[in-house]
Parts: sequence; structure tokens; C-alpha cells
Amino acid sequence: MRKAPLLLALGLLLLAACDSGSEGGGPAPGPSRATAPEETRTPASEETRPAVSMTGLVEHLRALQKIADRNGRNRAAGTGGYRSSVRYVAARMREAGWRVRLQPVTFPFFRQRSARLEAEGRGLRRGRDFRVMSFSGGGRVAGPVRSAGLGCRGEDYEGIDVALVRRGDCFFRIKALNAQRSGARCLILVDPGLRGQPFSATLGGPGVRIPVVVLGSEAARRIRPGVRVRLAVDAVSERRVDENVIAETRAGSGERVVMAGAHLDSVPAGPGINDNGSGVAALLEAAEALAQRSPGSRVRLAFWAGEELGLYGSRRYVRSLPAPERDRIAAYVNLDMIGSPNAVREVYDDAPPIARALQRALTRPAVRRQMGGSSDHAPFRRAGVPVGGLYTGAAERAPDGEPRDPCYHRPCDTIDNVERGLLLETARAATEALRALAS
Repeated sequence: MRKAPLLLALGLLLLAACDSGSEGGGPAPGPSRATAPEETRTPASEETRPAVSMTGLVEHLRALQKIADRNGRNRAAGTGGYRSSVRYVAARMREAGWRVRLQPVTFPFFRQRSARLEAEGRGLRRGRDFRVMSFSGGGRVAGPVRSAGLGCRGEDYEGIDVALVRRGDCFFRIKALNAQRSGARCLILVDPGLRGQPFSATLGGPGVRIPVVVLGSEAARRIRPGVRVRLAVDAVSERRVDENVIAETRAGSGERVVMAGAHLDSVPAGPGINDNGSGVAALLEAAEALAQRSPGSRVRLAFWAGEELGLYGSRRYVRSLPAPERDRIAAYVNLDMIGSPNAVREVYDDAPPIARALQRALTRPAVRRQMGGSSDHAPFRRAGVPVGGLYTGAAERAPDGEPRDPCYHRPCDTIDNVERGLLLETARAATEALRALAS
């Protein structure tokens, strides 16, 4: 029953070989050359290979937007929005045929829900008169203010409930821990040289259980030793665990790996659809295009946890790799903010071969520049892995004076903030560059 179709197929293959040898007037390839089988296979793979499409990109952006909408309007590390983002990405990668694993990432988590400070019964303005330090503890306290000087010694706090300390001589965390160990119930910090609003400051991580606030210059004039204050801070400061999503093609040589990555978390202020749902959507579409046939080397895609808090996911991953595994990574391509509405096309200039592959794949010329250490390429570069990437701008000013992304780290970074035509271009460029680098 199958003999006649098989003979017909063999005949068609012979005709195709004759046609390809005569096209263009060149000689037919000899028996020692391997080009003829490749020429026969390539058109078939091109026809069946899924394309990076606007439909697919928008589908992923809408999914991330819905996740944010259901989880307090963000997908920040340590939240239900981030965990739902992990589930969505892992499911889509498995559906596309990739091997997927989840890597735990521990990171410091801080979230301030509310804060109120009163002096002699009059409320102060949060942000303008006082700020809660990052990783402050929570709690309520009322009583007269007493000076603890610089607060760098435990004995400075003897018998004090509400401690007022000056900036200087030791880290904020040391002052706070000294106050806590000595029985103080809160810490208020002033900078005698400050003019204007309170500065932003951090205690460096969890461990401080008492409220710690910084005063602006106007509030510092009002809150002096003897003044009665009332302070209430509702905050969470602890260590939490999220996950990186790491996926790899099933086909391809394992001797050499080409990687690309995008951070999966948003800031708490907004849903993060350009920063960095754009990079995530591009990788998911690249996964569809690259899954069926790996072009030589294996391709590995990563969706990073905790980038907005300090590159926790990518740093955890690079540290986990033994030296031989790091040496197998021939290239890492970073996609972070690639659909900015007032964009400039920029290509990382760290590794010329990667930069050239990305520039060739873009439909319009790109600016090449060093990207510093502000995104997930940095741990790879420090480990000696060649890095590259695409970027279309954040808070930098364009020639028209407007920011490249006016919604950078703001609630308005929604699906409507993404320049979809640009995202399609950058997603296709990233996919083609990955294919070229892996060949």
C-alpha cells in the first residue's frame, strides 16, 4: 500500500536535486560535499518554523497585565503576582516543548503598607517630612523623644524608648540594631546638614524589628528632645523565596550553549509591562520559533527573579554554575525594556559578535553602547561570559525632551505603554540573533 507513494517521493527528491544543481548556472555539487542535503532540508524547516508574531506577543502582554490586575496591580518579587507570572511562563515553555526547571532564589523582602508620625498631636507628611527606612520593622510607639547622640554604641540608648540620633560615624543598621538590643522601641534619625525633604535610606536587609524613620529639615526643627511623638509603621521585612524559570531546547549539541534572559518581576509601583513584560513576551515568542529545530548549539532561556531588588535571580544562577558549565555558555543576550514608547534602539556593545548579530537582525540602525551593571547581563559579564542585548530606553531624555519611557517604574506601565510595532521588531531581531549565534 505504501510502495507507490514512496517511489513518487524519491522521484521528486531526484528532480529537486537536479534543479538545485542547475539553478544559476553553477556546477552540481560533488559527492564529497554536504551542501545538497542542507539545501534540501532548509526550505522545509523554514516553512514549518513558527514565526514571531504580533498576535503572540500581545497575547503574552495581556496575560501579564491580567496577572498584575488580579494581584494588587503589580508582579513584584515576593508577591502573588510574581508567582502567577512564574506559573504562566513555565506552562507556556513546556507547551512549546522546552525542558523547564525552577530554581529557588532567596532575597530580602520589604513592603511598607502605611506610616504615620505625629509631634505634639500634629501629623507630619510622609515623604515630605519623614520617610520610613527600607527594611524597618513595624510597630506603634508613643512617648517623649530623647537624644542618643550618634547612637553607635549600645550604652547610648540606656533608658530610652523613643531615640533620636544624628547621622554619621557608623552605618544606619548599626544604630538601629544598637537601639533594638538596648530596649528602645523606635529610632528617629536626623541629618543636621540636611536642607529640605528626608533622604531615602536602607538598613541593608531584614533583622531590624523596631520602626526606623528619617526626618526632613523642617520636621527636625519640630522634633527635638522632650517633644512627645506618636509613631505607627505597618511594614513587612523578611527573607522570601521566589523562582527563576530556566528552559532549554531538547535538540542541539550540549557542548555549547547560547543563552538569553529577561527579568520576570515588576516594581511594586506598577504592572511592569514594558519593564519587563516586553522582554518576557519576546522570549516566549522566541521559544515557539526555536523549539522545533535547534540550529546547532542548545539554546537556553531564563526568566529572572528579583532583578528590581538587585539582580538576585541572575546572580544566584551564575553563582550556582560550576566553572565548566559557565565555560559552555558561548553568549548571553539580555532583553530588558524593548518596547519603549519614545524609543531609541540600543545594542549592548560589550561583545562585538553578539552586537553584530543583533544589528543585522534589526530593521533599523541601532546605537551601540556599554550598558554598565544595571541589568541581568552583569553577573554573566563578571563571570567572563560574552554578553549582549537590546534596550529601548527608560527615564533618559530623548531629543524632544521627553523620557524614553514616561511610565518607567510607575503605575501607568501597562499594556498601553508598549510600542507594539517596535516590540515586534526587537523580538524578531532577538530570535534571529539567537539562531545565528547558535548556528
